[in-house]
Amino acid sequence: MKGILHIFGRIVFLALTSLSIIIAGKGDVFLRDPIGITYLVLWNTWWTVTFLGRRQGQETRYDKGQRALVLAVSFISVPWLIIAPPWEYSNFEGPIARGSIISYVGLVLFAAGVLVQAIAMVQLKGSYTVKLGVKPEQRLVTVGLYRIVRHPGYLSYLLSITGISLAMCSLLTFVLLLIVLIFLINRIDEEEKMMIAEFGDSYMKYMKRTKRLIPFVY
Repeated sequence: MKGILHIFGRIVFLALTSLSIIIAGKGDVFLRDPIGITYLVLWNTWWTVTFLGRRQGQETRYDKGQRALVLAVSFISVPWLIIAPPWEYSNFEGPIARGSIISYVGLVLFAAGVLVQAIAMVQLKGSYTVKLGVKPEQRLVTVGLYRIVRHPGYLSYLLSITGISLAMCSLLTFVLLLIVLIFLINRIDEEEKMMIAEFGDSYMKYMKRTKRLIPFVY
């Protein structure tokens, strides 16, 4: 019964957020726009991938300092992402031209972010969690996307938000991107302290041969 209610809650979330996006984007005007309807499909795909691949995880000593911050960022970012991008896209003409090549580049980046997230979740298996922690049986994953960057899941989130901001020509989403970036850097710092404590030299050697988020750069 609990599992059915959980699934039902997620379906309701997708339905309500989709409706909110359509309303913010001026209804059928947004749905008739190729960029608008593609964006809506990508939005639902993004959250479906998140629901299927992400676990809550167990409460650990590593997670204590992150709980309030994660909740705060979630309460800010999710409503922001639901309303601001389609509202800006449908109500303003500048400074970025709506429906231009920039919007299509944004959709590609959004799709790339969703794909990277899905691959990262599969490669990390059941260890892709909201709460910071390491399972007793968990092994260090350094293959696939994790061979290229240490945090492909966080990279996927940045790609998706950047894609949303460009696709919807949303300056407000660029502001959100900066807020999220500050949060993610802080979280990465804490996560890497945890990984060093749990995996020791193995993780430190892994850090020396990989970058955090951007291959060959950072």
